[in-house]
Parts: sequence; structure tokens; C-alpha cells
Amino acid sequence: MRQPRFHPLLLCLALAPLIRASAQQDNTDPTPGAVMGQLVAHETGLPIPGASVALTGTPLATKTDSLGQFALTGVAPGVFLLEIRAVGYATASWRLTLKPGKVLTHLFELELLPYELPEVVVRGKQPLSVRRFADFERRRRAGMGYFLTQEQIERTNPTSLIDVLATVRGVKQVCLTNDCFAIMARSPPGCYPQYFLDGHESTPYFARNTPPQDVRGIEVYRGSAEMPGEFTGSNSGCGVIVIWTKSAP
Repeated sequence: MRQPRFHPLLLCLALAPLIRASAQQDNTDPTPGAVMGQLVAHETGLPIPGASVALTGTPLATKTDSLGQFALTGVAPGVFLLEIRAVGYATASWRLTLKPGKVLTHLFELELLPYELPEVVVRGKQPLSVRRFADFERRRRAGMGYFLTQEQIERTNPTSLIDVLATVRGVKQVCLTNDCFAIMARSPPGCYPQYFLDGHESTPYFARNTPPQDVRGIEVYRGSAEMPGEFTGSNSGCGVIVIWTKSAP
């Protein structure tokens, strides 16, 4: 008895629905997969910790660990967009395709954002003479005592420092045997003011013979009521005269 024979074309036509069903089943396989990776800086290759990693359009998100590594599990197969954000880096995204039940691993890189440094102003240290004379201006603004600036001194065109001091209210000039002194008008006889030259206690003779053209400023304190603490000297009770020169160190 002869066995029935199947024509090849008829066999293909008969199997076609089964082949299509099988292929359709493979394309819709819901087996989840995973995305794993490491995030590094493009410039240095160093890991970036604490970055936010998310699959856009899904609730799946995580952060990179101290080594820049991360893992997203339970990811449905398909095409999706992975977005990564990190402080100081440009946000980036990758279009990935995940097959059913597969684990996708990749090394991700972020570019550093340009960073503009704040402006730095470098100021050199001022000379000691300038810093000392700044205190002269501070005390002058406070209004205690009497002050003569370089411009005021030059306008009087004096021949000696005593000529300058004699213009100060409350100061008088006393001359003995061709030597003149400046004393406070209310001081008793023989009570001569204490001199300071460029911030240091000085002898009366040396200070009062300073050439007027070398003087930058003068402070006169006529009594204890207007005396600043930094000029308390051995003879301050008779008044204080402070001389600042242009060539002070």
C-alpha cells in the first residue's frame, strides 16, 4: 500500500500560521531584563557618585554609588531612553534597546560643565607710611584734636615748624634766647608738650626742628579730654604734638 505524499508547497502553506504565531510570541516575550553600568567623567575617567539615573516615561530610577555604578532591574524589553544627571556635568541621554530577559551593560560618560571662577582682586600690602597715615585720617574724621594737612602747611609757606604750630588755636609761641617753643596756651610755665614723630615718642628739639617741607600732617592735642590712647607719653599732661613726615618708613 502506497504512503500518501505531501507536496512541498502545500506543506509550507500548512506550516505558515504556526511559524507566524511562534515569531509573534518571541516579539512579545514579557520577560524583564536589566540595565547595569558605570558613570565616569569624560575628561578624567573618574567615577561620578550620586548621579541620578532614570528611564524616561517609567518610574524606574536610581543613583550611582561611590564607584559610579548603578543597576536598574525589572526593565520591560523594548526601546527606551536612559537619562543621567549629575551636579557639575551636562545632562545626557542614551537610546537603548533591551531584549527579553537580557542584561545590558555599558560605560556611560558625562561632560564637565564650563565653570567661570569668581573674579579675584589681588591687592599688594600698602607701605607702612601709608597705613600709619590712614590712622591720621581716621582720627581727623573723629573730630578730636586739631589737624593740619600737607596742603594747609604748604599754603602758610613757613620757615620753621614752630611757625606752623603757632597758627593752631590754643597753642602759643614762647621764645627764650633766640630759641622758640610751642606750648599749650593753658599750660603752666615750663610745661612743654610731648612730641611724637611718625608714631614714636621723640625729643622736643629733634621734632620741632623737622623741616616744614618734609611734613605730611600734624596732630595737636591740647589736653587730656581730646587725647587718644596711642599718644600717652612721659609728658602728655602738657599736651601732645604728633608730626608725620613724607619719608616715614
